[in-house]
Amino acid sequence: MEQNKGIDKNQIAGILLIGAIMLGFGWWQTKNAPPVESAAEAMQDIEQVVEEELVGESQIADAMVISEPDAFSPEEITLSNAELSLTFSSAGATLTSAALADYHTYDDTTKTEALDLIKGNGQVFDIRLPDGSALSAKKFEVIASSSRSLVFSDGTTKVSIELSEVGYDYSFIVSGTAESSGKPEIYWERSAQRTEKGITTERQYSSFVYQLNEDGDVEHLAGRGSDKSKTTEPINWLAQKQRFFSLIIHPEQGFASADIATLNGDDENENLVKEYSATARLNQTVSGAYTLPFEMYVGPNQYQLLKTYDQGYEKAINFGWGIFGAIGRGVVVPIFNWLEGYGFGYGLIIFIMVLIIKLTLSPLTFASYRSMAKMRVLKPEIDAINEKFSSEKENVQKQQAIMNLYREAGASPLGGCVPVIVQMPILFAMFRFFPASIELRGESFLWAKDLSTYDSIISWSTQIPLISTFFGNHLSLFTLLMTASTILYTWMNQQMTPQTGSTDQMKQLRVIMYLMPLMFMFVLNSFPSGLTYYYFLSNIITFTMQWGIRKTVNDEAILAKIEAKRAQPKKESKFQQRMAEMQRQQNKNRSQRRNR
Repeated sequence: MEQNKGIDKNQIAGILLIGAIMLGFGWWQTKNAPPVESAAEAMQDIEQVVEEELVGESQIADAMVISEPDAFSPEEITLSNAELSLTFSSAGATLTSAALADYHTYDDTTKTEALDLIKGNGQVFDIRLPDGSALSAKKFEVIASSSRSLVFSDGTTKVSIELSEVGYDYSFIVSGTAESSGKPEIYWERSAQRTEKGITTERQYSSFVYQLNEDGDVEHLAGRGSDKSKTTEPINWLAQKQRFFSLIIHPEQGFASADIATLNGDDENENLVKEYSATARLNQTVSGAYTLPFEMYVGPNQYQLLKTYDQGYEKAINFGWGIFGAIGRGVVVPIFNWLEGYGFGYGLIIFIMVLIIKLTLSPLTFASYRSMAKMRVLKPEIDAINEKFSSEKENVQKQQAIMNLYREAGASPLGGCVPVIVQMPILFAMFRFFPASIELRGESFLWAKDLSTYDSIISWSTQIPLISTFFGNHLSLFTLLMTASTILYTWMNQQMTPQTGSTDQMKQLRVIMYLMPLMFMFVLNSFPSGLTYYYFLSNIITFTMQWGIRKTVNDEAILAKIEAKRAQPKKESKFQQRMAEMQRQQNKNRSQRRNR
């Protein structure tokens, strides 16, 4: 084979031809290629493509949801009468709104929006069967409805609701089939929102209330403080009571027991009154087919209205215990309602109530002033006894001499205390009546815009240690007038009552008597102006009666009667004879000890 010594002419011609073709193709491509995008423009194009793809996927997902045959969309239905509107959701037959047409929150000055006790309060009401199924998990359909009735069903459980034609009550009946036997449980929670101006008072008068099954007594979980809890005995009904409004659950067969708890709101959230929570076991065993009937109440704490249900609901209004509550329910409420029936303004009603009580007690008042008048005319003789027995060692002899003087004159240093003692239960009954009276809510009188809360004439926002906590950031005018009139009344009594003790003792007693009205001013400054107005009127009418009696009582005639009684022969009672004999025996024993 012949060896190749280099590149021949044909190879050189082929290489040159290939190079020419490549150069020509490059020139042509440069002339006809599209413009080159920058990196930023390229990224924008990519993002646009991705966005279009996501939108397309979202539209496809929406289309799939819409076309999903088993998708559940809750429906809300409203039942209403003239007083109450209830809105229920088909998701768990949940009550989502309870609007009271005739009532409004304290800050709704235009009175345009009905007060809603449920909306925004986070209420939970759930019924759980022994088999674990819960009403809240049900997805109901509306199978029947009208303006006041509603029926939910999911095929296995039915809920029938009917609002009364008039009033604030409705029936709530749950029926179905239970797979296990046992007693259902109720879970009931609510964050009660503020409805009144005085948040401290509203928290104090808000709590759980329930009626015992055994004796029908109504008990209140303490409203003061923060965290309260209790496990009850069998009860008939359970109520979440705010100051002026209540939600009541009343199963047909009552509750076997209930674990209830409350938690007060704090200064960080002044719109939260109290958080309620309860787990209650129904006093009814379900097995197979069951029906659970409830009577519900959502409305005002108006005594006469609650009494019409004949279930003891009216006792949820706390008028105090014992004799104080008996006077409040048996005397004060009937008088108040009787005067209210005449259409009088509430300021006038309170004034007439003071007059009625004062006139009823006037015989005792007159007798006490006569006793005080006797003490007054005897004052020179009492002063003489005080001078005669001036040393501390002679206190016993001084007291004996003064008591002998009273006995001779037919006077009693305690005579002026009788009206005060008799009036104390009435004063305490009023102390509980006015904060609980929804009739005064929103009613104005003179400068007080709302007799159910304090009538502030001066207020401030700065938090003052102790003052803001115990007194409040305001000054109530009726409270101030009540305090001034009480101090004046105390001063007048001091002038009319002779001094019978030592000077130091009397000074201490007077300081205490003048401090008491100031202490009550701190307590009552945030209480309803209707209450402090009542106390102020009571003082004014007492002054007037005292002035009138003083004008009709003749001190000289009383002194003449005392002298005439002294002249009569004294006949000691058996008790006085025994006391005198005991005194003589004590004196004899002292003499014998000294002579030893």
